[in-house]
Amino acid sequence: MDDLQIAVHSYDGCARGCPGCIVDKHFKNHARFEPILKGDDLQLINRRVLEYSDWVQKTLNYKEGGYFGRNGYQVQHHSYTFRFGNHAELPVDELIALGGMLHTDYRVFSVAPPTNEEIEKFATMKSILGGSVFLEIIYDPFADSPEAIRDAVLAMRENGLNGYPELLLTKRLIRDYPAERFLDECVSIFGDIGAQIQFGRYSPSRTRNFNKTQMATVDEEAEWLAVLAKGIVARGHDIHPIPLGEYAVTLLDEYREIEAVGEDGYVDPARLREPDPFLVKSVREKTRDIFLTSLYIDHNLDVFVWSESMGQHVLDSNFGYPPLGNLRQNSIIDMATENGGALDRMLNEVIRELLTNRKCAPCRYKSFCASHAVPLFRRFHKDDGEHCYGYLPVIREYQRDLSFLNNMVEGFRELGF
Repeated sequence: MDDLQIAVHSYDGCARGCPGCIVDKHFKNHARFEPILKGDDLQLINRRVLEYSDWVQKTLNYKEGGYFGRNGYQVQHHSYTFRFGNHAELPVDELIALGGMLHTDYRVFSVAPPTNEEIEKFATMKSILGGSVFLEIIYDPFADSPEAIRDAVLAMRENGLNGYPELLLTKRLIRDYPAERFLDECVSIFGDIGAQIQFGRYSPSRTRNFNKTQMATVDEEAEWLAVLAKGIVARGHDIHPIPLGEYAVTLLDEYREIEAVGEDGYVDPARLREPDPFLVKSVREKTRDIFLTSLYIDHNLDVFVWSESMGQHVLDSNFGYPPLGNLRQNSIIDMATENGGALDRMLNEVIRELLTNRKCAPCRYKSFCASHAVPLFRRFHKDDGEHCYGYLPVIREYQRDLSFLNNMVEGFRELGF
């Protein structure tokens, strides 16, 4: 199900110090145990988003072209993702107030590995507000017990909640945990419970003084993740890896790669059809639709694009991107329809990079990478080695087992989100 995803900068409190943390240092140190967004700001966000959601469903769903439209996917609802700190440490009344003022049937909260008492807070909130609640558990293998996270996921389900661990790929993780060891010690424990696991990449940001110490190269990431993927599939784990497992399905389906799968299970490049022509106007329109349905609102009520790439990166001022606008001055509809505004400039950069980059220009997957904002990440990290941001070696390992991918898709459908 496609939806309008709104991330909000709602809380930064956290007692941890995970590598790659992007919580605001001021709020982490001075605003513990209370949300950043309150009262009038939440009411304004709610009003603007409801207005925009109605516009999206009446406008994008009825276009003739683009990703959404009469003959494409349909936006059915909107969701909120609350970021970036450990929301589990908020008092239950604050969680109820925060979730209750932003009207939706789907709420996602970033948390540290939650205790049973913390899980009960979200269960109480859900019983009062209704809807679906998801907990995105930040998983640091150097600090967290995988057994405890497994127990938390199962406890959440018993309380009517959904949850999944999210891992950040750092140089230290790849160095100290070879993929086989990581599979044995940190992943296989989830292999029998149908767990969704999200893999994200470390990116330098202003809150880290743009430090690149923990940034692994794309080659290191791709090769490590490919070994991990091969092991997950070979062991028949009931695991739903995002986003690369999803990408494997997309390439098999929308890019018709299923026709080129050989006897060994791998896609044979020689059997691939001629790629579809890269029609700039069409790709731009589809990419615009996707950008317009993944947005982030910061604590100043500035609005940015929230990319559905590796780790769901927020393309905000922390990463060097200008806002589309501010909710106090403009509606989101105005930002979405502004001619020559920040969104148009981002789209121009995406298209220009895809057509001129030495790896992208001859590649058949340019339109796919456009929709996932891949070219924008090159501002701070060049993928100038053997592999690129497409992580194709990893996708190929997941594509080898169609039953694994079908099980993953069914797992997503069961979530209804």
